[in-house]
Amino acid sequence: MDMLEQRTLENNMTLTVYDQSRRMAGDRWLIQIICEAKLPVDEGFFSRVAEEDRALQAEVREIMAGSLTFSVTKERTFIADTERAPLVERMVTEIMANMVIYLNKPEFPERLFARKYAEIREACATARHYRNLPEAEGEGEADDGPADFSACFKD
Repeated sequence: MDMLEQRTLENNMTLTVYDQSRRMAGDRWLIQIICEAKLPVDEGFFSRVAEEDRALQAEVREIMAGSLTFSVTKERTFIADTERAPLVERMVTEIMANMVIYLNKPEFPERLFARKYAEIREACATARHYRNLPEAEGEGEADDGPADFSACFKD
């Protein structure tokens, strides 16, 4: 994966554009441009969350591990070898023109954090629920083989 461009935005996010294009067949390419925006997550984000369950918030904080990533992938398929370079350049220009405006909004980091926090919190709560379920009876016992259904059939 080749890094094509990187920019630090006004809202403390870092925008990086990668080229992950690959040859499909003969002189045809799958053009794949990946746009990643990385948000450093500090204590300020967590202090604004109204979370009663501190243990659950600690699990979420551990998974976030100091940063969040917002990713968008743009693809074009079956592109001729001769069209590849100009297309990649045009796609990067469009991403930088459009995505920077969207990602650079002052409220974007807060909304991204809130959405990711909710997703991760839900996953952690679900995992906690399944960890706390009692083990099913007979779990771990050896299987005696298939049940005998011979009485269901006539000779």
